[in-house]
Amino acid sequence: MDSNVAKASAVTVLAAGLGVGALAVVHNSQQLDYQGKIVLAAGNPQYAELATRYQEALRKYGVEVEVRRTIRFKDKEGRTTLRPLEGRLTLRALVDDNSGITAAFIKGNLVGSLQGSLATDKQKGRHAEYSKLRSVGRLFHEPIWVFTRGDLPITTLRDLKGKRILIGTRESGARGIARQLLLANGLKDKVSATFVDEDLAADARPLVAGTADAAIIVVAADTEKIRDLLRVPNIRLMDFTPEAEAYTNRFPALTKVVLRQGAVTFDPLIPTEDITLLSTSVALVVRPDMQSALVSLLTHAVFSNPKSGFDKNGDPVLFYRPGEFPSVSDPELEVPNDARIVYKSGELPFVLRQLAPINHRMGVPFAYTSFVSAHAAKLVLLIPLLAVLLPLFRAIPALYVWNVRRRLIYWYRELKALERSIDSGGASYDPEVLQAELDRIDSHVRRIHVPLYFSDQLYDLRGHIDLVRQRLAVQPMQTRMAAE
Repeated sequence: MDSNVAKASAVTVLAAGLGVGALAVVHNSQQLDYQGKIVLAAGNPQYAELATRYQEALRKYGVEVEVRRTIRFKDKEGRTTLRPLEGRLTLRALVDDNSGITAAFIKGNLVGSLQGSLATDKQKGRHAEYSKLRSVGRLFHEPIWVFTRGDLPITTLRDLKGKRILIGTRESGARGIARQLLLANGLKDKVSATFVDEDLAADARPLVAGTADAAIIVVAADTEKIRDLLRVPNIRLMDFTPEAEAYTNRFPALTKVVLRQGAVTFDPLIPTEDITLLSTSVALVVRPDMQSALVSLLTHAVFSNPKSGFDKNGDPVLFYRPGEFPSVSDPELEVPNDARIVYKSGELPFVLRQLAPINHRMGVPFAYTSFVSAHAAKLVLLIPLLAVLLPLFRAIPALYVWNVRRRLIYWYRELKALERSIDSGGASYDPEVLQAELDRIDSHVRRIHVPLYFSDQLYDLRGHIDLVRQRLAVQPMQTRMAAE
């Protein structure tokens, strides 16, 4: 008996716990904006390639990754156009609650260029807004390439005073970085130089033709444009060697890399001597309200899918050093603790690692996975409480048995009192009153509902009622016989 009742009690408690948990999950899921989905802005082909790899890695955990290359933008005249998700346009989309963008690739130093003495008040206001974003790591180098006309004696950015400089399109992330570096060297648009909002083509035609004097590009070394530009005759790549350390001290998001003599080709020799470049590094940035489970999963996808050290032709990528990226160190944005844990261990948290794939295969909504993962630590704290409650759970079967038997014992007590009245006899003996009392007891007992396991005791009680009924029917005959 105790075993069956214990099992029933345990099932009841478990069902109640699951019910409360389910209600909590449903409530929790209603409070979250993004359930099992990441909308990732990837404005150029290299970003999109990495985004696709993250998309495949996260699919088995039940997370959908939507890769967006463009966004609808309304200009001052009210016209809506499609623009690539690049530069500050991407940052604005990340902080816009209505854009739907929850993560994006951002060029290093783009956020940093919005602060300091070189930034305007408007830019500083933007920085206060953008600095609330979070980074899940730096991914790869994007050097700052400054190409100049071959006939100009340009050795520093200050030598570009009075020159026409291509700094990238208004949508590009390179433009903000280029403007910051030029301003730091005393160059201001239309005052000491002319800034042209255009990208330098792979054939460097504006430099070769003399319609522009310099161009600043911020792209990875393994892009086709850079491979082509390094082979264009009559243009030069500026060397930052004398001032590289000063730049990295003043702008923490910058590092220096060295393009070694002959690193591109030996015949012809390109470059003909070592050239020091400044470099940014691409960050994967997320909104601050992204669920901790999504942050952990996205970080794990980044950690497990580093950018290859070889380009699509199988040649080594310039400036690539094994193990350097992805990096948890970010000089511009805060890295969430969930991301740091993944970098430190190299694995997802245990609960998320085990639960997410199983729930995905079973079709369980990601909201449940997210909720359990977020509250796993709190559930562990319940173990000491369970140690206290377990002895109490053992008392549940005894209490259950006592509650069922209590109702039967009550009517046994009433029946016993009636039997004593029958036995007492005497002048006050009234068969009709006793019969009415017996009928009352019988009617109540017949309405009692007990579990099947206790049916024998209920039928015992009804049998005893019938015995007393028989005695009550015989008692008047015995009384008359004694009187005669």
